[in-house]
Amino acid sequence: MKILITGGGCREYIDSVRFVTNSSSGRTSAQIADSLAAKGHEITLIAASSAIKAKESSINMILFETGAELSEAIKAELTSSPYDAVIHAAAVSDYVPDTVTVGGETIKASKNGKLHSGGEMTVTFRPSPKIADSLHQWAAEGGRANAKVVCFKLTSGADETEKNRAVTSLFSHSKADFVVYNDLSQITPSKHPFKILNGKGECLTEGETNAELAEKLEEVL
Repeated sequence: MKILITGGGCREYIDSVRFVTNSSSGRTSAQIADSLAAKGHEITLIAASSAIKAKESSINMILFETGAELSEAIKAELTSSPYDAVIHAAAVSDYVPDTVTVGGETIKASKNGKLHSGGEMTVTFRPSPKIADSLHQWAAEGGRANAKVVCFKLTSGADETEKNRAVTSLFSHSKADFVVYNDLSQITPSKHPFKILNGKGECLTEGETNAELAEKLEEVL
């Protein structure tokens, strides 16, 4: 299969030296990419510049920093070449800096230029576009209307009701074929528990490690 994988966290800039991000390391995506590439699949990994990188030499690596760069890279790949599947594991920022107020002056957040320090700073955020919602469309434009889309949902200390609500919402707006669900409270240095769910919310399979996750993803795809 020809598979596109994304991984790592976005950096959303306030100014040229300040940004907001998240704790995603990109480790899961790198391990999935290495495992699938080692089995002969054609892999493109779009990874955050700060993320852990895949090791297999056959993998086509594309780097990004911001959510906008990630979106552009995914769209360019999917619309220019037919992919059989997309494994979208990147931790895309839900909100990005919009305006910054310093010393009574409000300006647009931008990577160009450094703001003065020493005073109170207020940052206003705006919702970011949901990349997951465009994956099927972009894949279809590239010649694979039947490409399988896998999205990831991470919660933190969620109960069963919260988990179901989060997964149902992701399926609803993204139209993903499968969702990989994790909860941060269950993840340790040695374990990375997961469940793979279908559009009906049914658990197709589960496991404890990223190595198992790569195997199970290959099976469902």
